[in-house]
Amino acid sequence: MRKIRLMVVQYKIDYLKIKSNLLKFERLIKKYRFFKPDLVVFPEYALTGPLYGHYDLALSQNDQVVEDLKELARRYGVNIIPGSLGRIDNGRKFNSTCFIDGYGKLEGFYDKQKLWSSEKKFLVPGSESMVWNTKLGRIGIQICADLISPQVSADYLKSKPEIIINLAMWSKEDVKAAKKKVVTNLEINQTEVLAKARALENRAYFVFCNYGGGVEIKARSGRFYEENSVGNSMVVSPYGEIIAKAMGENEEVLMVEIDLAKCHWADY
Repeated sequence: MRKIRLMVVQYKIDYLKIKSNLLKFERLIKKYRFFKPDLVVFPEYALTGPLYGHYDLALSQNDQVVEDLKELARRYGVNIIPGSLGRIDNGRKFNSTCFIDGYGKLEGFYDKQKLWSSEKKFLVPGSESMVWNTKLGRIGIQICADLISPQVSADYLKSKPEIIINLAMWSKEDVKAAKKKVVTNLEINQTEVLAKARALENRAYFVFCNYGGGVEIKARSGRFYEENSVGNSMVVSPYGEIIAKAMGENEEVLMVEIDLAKCHWADY
């Protein structure tokens, strides 16, 4: 039996306040350490919220914030996926995430491949899927709209991940970009169906970690607008069953034990 404990945080972001979010990360990890999680997961842009017009907050690999995250993992002896962040590398900007082990070692970065509409104006898309061989197992990470792409998911098949984690900032307002009238609760249905499909096609656990509550965003034009989460954070088994799910749209913590022995129940 290869059981590990996941702590999935449907996190309410303190917009553009990195230090405040770092402190909140620690408070949540400390609050729920009784559960003894092996891996703590935060959603897309958890440290800042969307950076439209605020890419001065993009981080380099050697930034002090990255060091603070490594120290947080080391202090509590827990593996952390700290959501995604704006990352700058050789002058190019990405929407990236990383895996930090319980000793504070940074395993590397993954760059979002399927950029959302406004991100395309500022960011460079990633070019490859990533699966890390960790002490917990083989872990692949996606960011938000990567979930929609069958190609991104298919890229994982050869690496046989045991857990795929999607970090999202999936909002009710996203559907307003549709050119045609769509069904009610499209975003809820879409995330559930795709999460189940990605779990089944990889015979792996799939974690959808969305943000919680609402964020008032300041665009580069100076205009403010709201983005409100659809919630729906969930953990799906390799059989396509939802085994844990957020009750609503606000901040919530899912704690679930999974058994990696159930992965890859078929080879096809």
